[in-house]
Amino acid sequence: MTNFGPGDLVLLGANLPHWYRSEAAYYEHHPHLEAVSVVVQFTGEFLGKTFLEAPEMARIRQVLESAARGLEIRGATRERIAGLMGDILGLSGMERLLRLLSILHVLADSEECVLLSHAGAAGIQVKDSERINRIYEYVMSRFTETISIGDVADRVHMCPSAFCRYFKKRTRKTFSFFLNEIRIGHACKLIIEGELSVTEVCFLSGFNNVSYFNRQFKAIKKVTPSEFRHAYLAGQAGRE
Repeated sequence: MTNFGPGDLVLLGANLPHWYRSEAAYYEHHPHLEAVSVVVQFTGEFLGKTFLEAPEMARIRQVLESAARGLEIRGATRERIAGLMGDILGLSGMERLLRLLSILHVLADSEECVLLSHAGAAGIQVKDSERINRIYEYVMSRFTETISIGDVADRVHMCPSAFCRYFKKRTRKTFSFFLNEIRIGHACKLIIEGELSVTEVCFLSGFNNVSYFNRQFKAIKKVTPSEFRHAYLAGQAGRE
């Protein structure tokens, strides 16, 4: 759970659940606001079933295996691959294929890739994906309000106990922890963007108890809300 912004670059393997959502203003009829992304999709066997088994492809094969958990690409590697991805839009045929191999080669030689999820996150099938999407959509549209497990369970036509078992099995976390992650992520955004007090951030993020908010914030971010704000301001000052 984190904010995304211009220039972010990830490599996502097959059947890995992921969710990108723009801020509310993008859904409120503002035609001047538009999120743009460049996506390159390919299958694991785009060069045949045995090509990646060649010894020369070992490091690329490792990158693709790691992508099952999602990879965030950072630093100079991100800038280099962004350029290659921009170029690929104007290519076709063998030139496009060779450019994709160039991108994978750059990734294979990079140490600027960070895993995004735990080992159990991959493998969600289409039926599961549709159900998880309904859960995410419901939570993302209401996380600042009171949400009960029963409300979400009804959304996917399950009883609360079955829903809790299903959600924990599919995401490796309880629904309550997931909801708190979403709310704390939003709280971080509010802390960064404005001069709101911790109490104001607490209630605007869907919490109704400041002490509980502080405990959950520290459990998820490893710092208190005030420490998070000070660290962010210090980082901003260091870049000026």
